[in-house]
Amino acid sequence: MKRLLVHGVTPVLLLLQVAYVGFFGVLFAVSGPGAAAIDHTDPSPVGDALFTGLLLVVVLLAAGGAALLGRESLRARVPGGVRTGWLGTLAVAEVVMAATFAIMALQESLGPDSLVAAVSVTVCAGIALACAGEVRSGIRTMRRPAQPHV
Repeated sequence: MKRLLVHGVTPVLLLLQVAYVGFFGVLFAVSGPGAAAIDHTDPSPVGDALFTGLLLVVVLLAAGGAALLGRESLRARVPGGVRTGWLGTLAVAEVVMAATFAIMALQESLGPDSLVAAVSVTVCAGIALACAGEVRSGIRTMRRPAQPHV
């Protein structure tokens, strides 16, 4: 059951997360700078570049994590240290996203956004736990002394 959750469900959740970020990235790009007038703010070119860069990093982390968790052939080809580092970084990113969603939900009044935040926190926490389990297994494997060939 754990194998199905980690190597079956978690990659699907990560791909859904990538699709979600991509969908809203396109939506915000299409809405253009006119949306900033509502908040009475001027968009900063540096801020926009940093935000776009951060989104790209999150998407690459999630897509790479989905590939590492979902594809046995890829998992076998990637060195253990790289796989452990990638999934560890993804786990930390998911915890940060879960905390961000939780903080935003607690600052808003109860409504549809609260439901989206609750689902997002649950999904991010599940992904983080799955990645943390894989990191733990990877560290155990790396610590094991090499068996002499007889």
